[in-house]
Amino acid sequence: MERKEIKAIIENILLAADQPVNEDQLQSLLADDTEKAALKSILDELIDEYQPRNLQILQAAEGYQLCTRHDYSDWVRKFLKLDKTAKLTQPSLDTLAIIAYKQPLTRTEVEEIRGVDSSGVMRTLLEKKVISPSGRKKVPGRPIMYRTTRKFLEYFGLRDLSDLPTLEDFKESELEDQVSQNQTALPFGESPSESLDEEDPVTESDAESETQPAEPADPDSSTVS
Repeated sequence: MERKEIKAIIENILLAADQPVNEDQLQSLLADDTEKAALKSILDELIDEYQPRNLQILQAAEGYQLCTRHDYSDWVRKFLKLDKTAKLTQPSLDTLAIIAYKQPLTRTEVEEIRGVDSSGVMRTLLEKKVISPSGRKKVPGRPIMYRTTRKFLEYFGLRDLSDLPTLEDFKESELEDQVSQNQTALPFGESPSESLDEEDPVTESDAESETQPAEPADPDSSTVS
């Protein structure tokens, strides 16, 4: 198969896919028609070719995705009539940043860092599929631990967790800016399966029960604007 044809196939796959496509998926599809090194070269070439175009190819969640550009996000939102709930509030972003840098950790540990009840915020993040249960901590009470998901990487346009800014470089609302520039309109769908503590598996209902607040949480923690 010629390079030009392989490039056309990849371009069409990226257009049709509703989530990032990784190199292994493409390699499996193309079978013996192209080597991995050649595949990476083609992908890099496609990224360069899309630089002057009105669409772009981004690397996110260890894969590649054909996306709209931030310059046209207002028009896309108007066309799709997107709800503002696609965005996360500052309390949600603060909580998500703590989990991203300290994972895995329990809700109590998150609250110790934030200094406020985080039940409502955690429930919102679970509903958005950007965090998920990650087993139970081996301490009395066996509290549920949480970590970020593949959806988290897709939402912020990150290839993997190593793409996160260092704590020294982290600035207020940096993640929020990254959302608007990369994946503002990304729909929240099903989260990938997460490996849990096999000895004491955690279900979604367990997580929802733990994050159910006994009293009202932060004023804007249970909704997103």
